[in-house]
Amino acid sequence: MEFKNEKESPTSIDLLSLKTVIRTKNYDASKHFYTQILKLSIAEEYSSENRGCILRFGDKNSNAFLEISEIKEGHYYFQQSFSRKIENDKIDIQIKTNNIAYWSEHLHKKWKAKGPIDRPWGSKYLYVRDPDELQIIIYQEK
Repeated sequence: MEFKNEKESPTSIDLLSLKTVIRTKNYDASKHFYTQILKLSIAEEYSSENRGCILRFGDKNSNAFLEISEIKEGHYYFQQSFSRKIENDKIDIQIKTNNIAYWSEHLHKKWKAKGPIDRPWGSKYLYVRDPDELQIIIYQEK
């Protein structure tokens, strides 16, 4: 997606990258889903009071990351909702691709997926849920 008023280069006050964090109820299942099913690469992995990893979208120059983190009961940051599946679609993660046909075939072989579905604006959406039931949409623009 290209916007007409984009700046040519970042300034010292610009927001420069994106990392979304998912506190997962089953770290091993989530790690498998994001690395083996969605094929994200591990940029960093850690294990201390809790386990987690930071996953990169795209190549090594990408500034888009997803962190999955296991926070166990008793940790100061723990909330009861971390141990439950997501119960609504108030938020989802949308990932752009240039090859929706590949992802459709790949996901239908390895995971439960719906689509691709043609959206009214011309894009194709492929719907899948991670182990915590978070909706992931892989899409290709028209």
